[in-house]
Amino acid sequence: MILAAVLAAATLSQQLTTAAEELLSVEKKIAASTEGSSALLFGDVLALLDGALDQDSTNVHAHALAGEVLLLQSENDDGTYDVCSLVEARRNAEYVLKHSPGEPDAQLAGQVMKAIKAIPPEAIPDDPDSCKGEDQRHGSKTRSS
Repeated sequence: MILAAVLAAATLSQQLTTAAEELLSVEKKIAASTEGSSALLFGDVLALLDGALDQDSTNVHAHALAGEVLLLQSENDDGTYDVCSLVEARRNAEYVLKHSPGEPDAQLAGQVMKAIKAIPPEAIPDDPDSCKGEDQRHGSKTRSS
């Protein structure tokens, strides 16, 4: 009976991840074609991924997608970045690289890590310590400026 519950949770997690991936594809197209829309996008994708990870915290694909979405969501309209989103994107990418090296998800995680490293420090106005104590999986938009 416990095995059945674990399998059901893993299946639901995979279904939620697939739905998030499909929605992310649509939202990326919207973001590319609509100026200033990125602030309104990606929250629903993160909610699906949060649900997937609630069901199965070892879902590597959900972690990989969450890292990508958090990175996309971290960029503010003024050219700065939300540090909490970046911290969580990095955490998700590190999880993927640790648990799934060499897989396609690891490539995505590597791209997230590379993109984060390429962000100039002056474009991240907040200290990563400002994110401690946050009880959510996605960025908090706690800008000090």
